[in-house]
Amino acid sequence: MKVKIFCMLALVSTGLMASEARMPEDMLRGKNSQYQDGFRDGFREAMRMMNSGSSSGQGNYSRKIQISKASYGSARGRCDFTDRLGRSANDKSSYHFKAGNQWCGDPSDGYQKMATIEYSCRGNMKRAYVREGQSETLRCN
Repeated sequence: MKVKIFCMLALVSTGLMASEARMPEDMLRGKNSQYQDGFRDGFREAMRMMNSGSSSGQGNYSRKIQISKASYGSARGRCDFTDRLGRSANDKSSYHFKAGNQWCGDPSDGYQKMATIEYSCRGNMKRAYVREGQSETLRCN
């Protein structure tokens, strides 16, 4: 595993792009055969990930959050903050969210409120319920 991570870092540090599938053989000189095999395996996996946006057969689904719907309030009143949350959370692999009036004001003054967030991750819909004043991390990893 360490060798595969090193391989991906080596690709970045040498400036190789996904379309340049040239193995950096000079990085293997003087290394034992086990290291070389691991490096080559990691290099191939890194190239596969860069070219397809996925790894290990997990499909071509994005590992990034996409907010579908976000609302905040109670039975007495709700507000929609989908666009605002989307500007903050979309395209991130995780996002720390705190429910509160900062998102769209106080839609039901004096009542306990809850945020309801629907988002997609790797093609799956997820839903989070967060009470006023509480926090939750939306994850897509």
